[in-house]
Amino acid sequence: MKTYKLTPYDQLKLEKKQLREEIKISEQKMAFQVQYIHDNWGSMLLKSTTSSIMNRVTSRADSSSPVSSSSYLTRSPGGGWGDFILSNYKSVGSIGWRILKPIALTFLTRKATSMLFSRKKK
Repeated sequence: MKTYKLTPYDQLKLEKKQLREEIKISEQKMAFQVQYIHDNWGSMLLKSTTSSIMNRVTSRADSSSPVSSSSYLTRSPGGGWGDFILSNYKSVGSIGWRILKPIALTFLTRKATSMLFSRKKK
C-alpha cells in the first residue's frame, strides 16, 4: 500500500480547519461560563464578601481576644436578620437581583439617553 503525503498547502488547510474547530469549542465554553456568571453573580458576590468579612473577623478574634474563634462566631438560636441572610444568601441574592436589575437598567438608560440627547442650554 502506498501512503499519501500531504502537500504543505494541504497541511496548512488542515491546521486551519483544526484551529477553527478549537475556536468554536472555546467560544462555546466561554459562552457557558459567561451565562453561569450572569445567572449566579449575586450569590458569587455575596459569598466572596461574606468569606472576606468572616476572615477578617476570625483574624481579629484570634489576634485580640483570648476567647477561641469558634465560641466567638457561634450564633444565638434566636438570631436576627444577619443570621437569616447568611443562611439563605443564595435566595436573598437572587431576590435582590430581581429587584435591583430593573432599577439599575432604568437608571442607566435614563443616564445614557440624557447624555446622548441632552439639550444644550443657551
